[in-house]
Amino acid sequence: MKKLLLLFVATLTLASCDSNDDNTDYYYDAVPTVSADVPATMEIDQTYNITIDYSQPTSCYSYATTNIESSIEETIDEDNPDEEPTVTRIITFAIINKIEVKSDNECEDLDQIAQTPVNFETLETGSYIFRFWAGTDEDGESIFLEYPVQISE
Repeated sequence: MKKLLLLFVATLTLASCDSNDDNTDYYYDAVPTVSADVPATMEIDQTYNITIDYSQPTSCYSYATTNIESSIEETIDEDNPDEEPTVTRIITFAIINKIEVKSDNECEDLDQIAQTPVNFETLETGSYIFRFWAGTDEDGESIFLEYPVQISE
């Protein structure tokens, strides 16, 4: 049994080695969103295609995935503190690119806008803010493009 386990571990180790013959490495990073096509209103139990335009600075950048996070923001009306707070759902999108690091610096400057679609399924009614990461300011703070959306029945 020990020999079988040792053989399995050795095989797994060898199979997971990366034979990187083209001398490229890569990493993943968020790229700034330039704009997004988001409807102002949506209906419950529907799927909407949101097109996101993002910056693609060089040919070494390629789309990898879209990171989507959800949170809830509750706001209390200061004039009526006894009322139920207003609930807004925040959906934050960030486009992640795979960036190849080539030893021979073969990346071509593109400075172009690329697009990716994201399907969004509406599961709950209410007020939403769709936020798209658009980079950072001079203080290193994230900047977002925000699109308010009302989802109704």
